[in-house]
Amino acid sequence: MKRIDIHAHVLPLEVMGKAGKYGPELIVGDDGFTSLRVGEYRSRSGGSGGFTEERHKPMHHADVRIAELDALGIDKMGVTISPLFYLYWAEDEIRVPFAAAQNDGLADYCAEDTSRLFWSATLPLPNVEASIAEVRRAVALGAKGINIGTGDFDGVDLDDKRLWPLYEEIERSGLPILLHPYPLVMADGAEDRYNLSWIVGYNYQETVAFAHLILGGVFDDFPQLRVVITHGGGAVPYQIGRIEEARKTQPGVRALKPVEEYRDNVYYELLLHDLRSRRFLVDFAGSDRLLVGDNFGGWDESNGFEMLEELGLPEKDRDLIAGGNAIRLFKL
Repeated sequence: MKRIDIHAHVLPLEVMGKAGKYGPELIVGDDGFTSLRVGEYRSRSGGSGGFTEERHKPMHHADVRIAELDALGIDKMGVTISPLFYLYWAEDEIRVPFAAAQNDGLADYCAEDTSRLFWSATLPLPNVEASIAEVRRAVALGAKGINIGTGDFDGVDLDDKRLWPLYEEIERSGLPILLHPYPLVMADGAEDRYNLSWIVGYNYQETVAFAHLILGGVFDDFPQLRVVITHGGGAVPYQIGRIEEARKTQPGVRALKPVEEYRDNVYYELLLHDLRSRRFLVDFAGSDRLLVGDNFGGWDESNGFEMLEELGLPEKDRDLIAGGNAIRLFKL
């Protein structure tokens, strides 16, 4: 059984401070914990999820990350940039070269050992022309997926027809889209008590992203497009019936089929901390549409393969979720 973790983040050292007024930069506090500054936004995390310089090493240095994989018996890991680095709200003269620099950094990081590491590219959305060019460049660099946010690309969402040329290019590339939210408070500056923009905001965004893709007719026009939704798919498995009712009753819906008939287009990550929820996700999605991902090294990291074992599934289903689906989807 191959063990492949699709969800971990990298902070390439060579891009730190390369986004003008947005930084980004790591600030080490007197307590030894670090915060990440991106523009006016500063991440704040404490307790076991707090980042120290030592905890950041695997995000900077591939050899340290590979040693972690060896210790945990993980065969391969997929990495992306931090969602705090999307910079969809930044000026083109910053976000376009910054996206390219990050993809160069991800390619270099994984080049340490491509048998153990693979990456999904970031894009300078909502600039569609530059994003198409970056997809092509990323493919040439060896990207195995395209990592984008769940929407609100400076006012553009996933069902916006302006994105159709980009979807056409991604579909042509054969790469899956890995959807991962970012804290919307980064763009609007709102207060974020308890980091709820991460904790429940991400789930909301993932659910809205699914609805935009389905109700907006994206999969009707691009039937070969494959999308992975992080964190168990937000509320999608539990509110699929409500979204189907919306398809039948709400104005402007472009979907041509019942929601369930787009099943083949969507995969889900198994990162749900409650066993009951995980069991429901397996029943909802099926073992052929689930992947192990656990925000490796992040605030909510849990051992994704232990999460899988707790489900007590037949060996065939375990093998698919642990690595078989990832091998097929990301062409590993």
